[in-house]
Amino acid sequence: MSEVPPTGDEIELGALLALLHGAAESFRTVQATYRTWRHAERLREAFRADSEEQKRRGASITSMVSRRIGGREPEPPTTEETVRIWRDGQRLREEHHGGSRDGYYGVADGPLWWFWDEGMGAMSNQDDPSVGSGIGQELQVMLNPIPLLSALRFRVAGRSQVAGRATITAHATARPEDPRHGRLLALQRLGAGAHRYEFEVDQERGVLLAVSSIRDDQPFFKITTLAIGFDEPISAETFQFAPPEGERIQSARDRHRHLSHPITLTEAQQRAPFIVFIPDRVPTDWQVNCVFIEPSQRPPSKAHVWLTYRSADGHQRVSISQMSAADHYYEIIINDENWQEVARDGTSVKVRPAEWAQAEAHLERDGTLVFLASDNLTADQLATIAASLRPAPNTGSI
Repeated sequence: MSEVPPTGDEIELGALLALLHGAAESFRTVQATYRTWRHAERLREAFRADSEEQKRRGASITSMVSRRIGGREPEPPTTEETVRIWRDGQRLREEHHGGSRDGYYGVADGPLWWFWDEGMGAMSNQDDPSVGSGIGQELQVMLNPIPLLSALRFRVAGRSQVAGRATITAHATARPEDPRHGRLLALQRLGAGAHRYEFEVDQERGVLLAVSSIRDDQPFFKITTLAIGFDEPISAETFQFAPPEGERIQSARDRHRHLSHPITLTEAQQRAPFIVFIPDRVPTDWQVNCVFIEPSQRPPSKAHVWLTYRSADGHQRVSISQMSAADHYYEIIINDENWQEVARDGTSVKVRPAEWAQAEAHLERDGTLVFLASDNLTADQLATIAASLRPAPNTGSI
């Protein structure tokens, strides 16, 4: 039996996949300027839908952290920022202009890194190279799209130009997810919950010059290359880190140890500037982990106690986050109109069902704001736990 020759579409697709596979090896140095665009409401809706889908597949998802925005002004409907990247082998520099990270810049040289931004100040891992930073990783997929090959199905859709360079236009949809390996980080960075992606692939180098993440025929996240140059000399000074005058470079290792401490419940009650509450009744086989977060000016952070209760078999878990109600850390979230007020044992508790892959509840008691969340308990169960809260002891060793 003779073989069936490939069609023109198959040849084009094969050439595209080969380009993408070789992108990271197609240059020695690169200097690039990208513009990122986000539509806040569409991004949230896509994330919500993706979280629900992951939950249906049996994944355990903690979404509350990504939504903790208290103490900041409500975000605008759309946001843009410009990101500049310089890369030469293991050396890298990244700068952000506009958006929430305006002024941020970081430098990496192999495993060592330094960065500065307004909120965190200057920081480095030069005393402990094992501490990572993520410098340059947010847009890494643009220069190395190989991880997308196993996550997406591509098809060639035409030709175009971006930043003065010829491109192959490609459309892609996600492959069925393997629950053993979870969601690829590279795909998450392009926007969880997209129905499809549109790419502009550099026809010569195979790098991505533009990406649009689309759900319900509407884009919610875009990355567009404004300028890019390959294999041009980059001065050594580009990769030297110089913090603003008067800034001391902090140790990332020591800062983490200073700000966050695993402690006992009794110690949390003694150290927190607010009353710490614990459930009145906890199953005997449940384990608790208690972390105290020190107040800090940089990064701006209030004193915070974080309790995590987990059943011995791991099938049930609830986090209980607490801080002074006067700090308004969760103000934007708790003022959301979707909360429902319920009564348990004479206590008023506000709950929200698992629309974000987590059931949530909160209440204010004696000047402490308590926020409960779980991805495997119901809102009704959280309300019962919230109503049973009592002050942790300030003596003893629990």
